[in-house]
Amino acid sequence: MDLASIGSLLGSLKTATEIAKFIRESDTSLEKAETKLKLAELVSALADAKLEAAEIQQLIIDRDETIRQLTAEAKLKAELKWIQPCYYLSNSDGQEEPYCQNCYDSKQKLSRLHTDGKGFFECRVCTQNYKTTERLNRESEEFSRNVKRGNGFF
Repeated sequence: MDLASIGSLLGSLKTATEIAKFIRESDTSLEKAETKLKLAELVSALADAKLEAAEIQQLIIDRDETIRQLTAEAKLKAELKWIQPCYYLSNSDGQEEPYCQNCYDSKQKLSRLHTDGKGFFECRVCTQNYKTTERLNRESEEFSRNVKRGNGFF
């Protein structure tokens, strides 16, 4: 929040108060033209104060939104777990769900991964595929067995 805005608002309110006090304390001999001039100044000072109050209110709303966003980001970072090859986040039922590393690391976007339940994950947003270390080891062993049997992929 800008201290100059607050100071300006307080100045406008002080001016409006002084004008209102002058009008209230003026005796009946004051000419109508002078009263009208003071009323116009009062209205102007109050309008300035109203505009500055609205600007301060908008600054507060913007600040609160920034705080809300930063709080949500901090909460997500605290809850998000990295377990090779993807991120995991607990859903409302407490189950860990996998999310795409590429989408989150590059765009801070959570994209759910589809899995075959055997260590293979696919992102349908960026089309990235992931395999767990166990899956890679299993495939490597299977490949080695096939090569030994003469059933290689060559």
